[in-house]
Amino acid sequence: MKRIILSNLLAFATSAVYALTLPAPDRPGDSIVGSPPYEVKYVAAKYEDTLIDIAVDHHIGQDEIVLANQNVDRWLPGAGTPVRIPTSFILPNAPRNGIVVNLPEMRIYYYPDASQVVTYAIGIGRENNWKTPLVKTKVAGKMENPSWTPPPSIIAEHLADGDALDPYYPPGPDNPLGLFAFRLGLSGYLIHSTQKTNGIGMRVSHGCMRMYPQDIEKFFPLVKVGTTVNIVNQPIKVGWYHDTLYMEVYPQMEETPATFEQRLHVALDLIEQANGGQMPVIKGSILKSALIKPSGLPIAIFERPTQATQSAPQN
Repeated sequence: MKRIILSNLLAFATSAVYALTLPAPDRPGDSIVGSPPYEVKYVAAKYEDTLIDIAVDHHIGQDEIVLANQNVDRWLPGAGTPVRIPTSFILPNAPRNGIVVNLPEMRIYYYPDASQVVTYAIGIGRENNWKTPLVKTKVAGKMENPSWTPPPSIIAEHLADGDALDPYYPPGPDNPLGLFAFRLGLSGYLIHSTQKTNGIGMRVSHGCMRMYPQDIEKFFPLVKVGTTVNIVNQPIKVGWYHDTLYMEVYPQMEETPATFEQRLHVALDLIEQANGGQMPVIKGSILKSALIKPSGLPIAIFERPTQATQSAPQN
């Protein structure tokens, strides 16, 4: 069993950036990028911090940091409280090219080439009439310093809440689209920056995907028009890191509810697929706990025997 390595409890400066450019998995068949999943990284909360402040400081999502720290008070962690920062990610079960968005995870993955993966936290569309669609599309255009003309549906919604929108927002940092935007092939949908950074990692938009301004500034020049965009719904991900199989679980999307039995069936299918069509012997208690209490963190569920283990003498 690999030991868990705890990093020093270091408070990062507020300018720290946790948008990640990561090497692709170093072994064929592996699916985890970032730090080895058995390495655990914490930062120490300051007196005035909320978990949301820490999420913004480190460019991770609001729901993401709450899921990873379920025993920490969201609004008052307390000075010196260790707060876990997710640094390991199982890649979505989708072709590793272009842009892949996993909605339950509220995270975007971009594959510029076979050697690296770029990943960012995002905000996505609200449930009901404003959800971000599951679709395979492409980047149809790139807009620097975009203007914004609110559509009638959004104007009407704001009026109903007593908030009158301007009919036109000129380019500039106060524009709701920020300074950079990608127009998707699906009419009306964008990936764009936002000044409402507290909403990153939440379902708060009218269907568009929002990014931290500093993240999209780095992302914008990397992506070409015509890049594929594959938006998927994968609340359960399974993948190998060397000889250990991990599972990463998120809450279901409100529009696609599932019972525990249904989630268990999905998880078992993914585990069997990942293990070459054979079901490994796993601890039911670990699997059950991961499904009942999603953490968004890779959880080790099986370790396959290595050649050294198989050849070791028996006592």
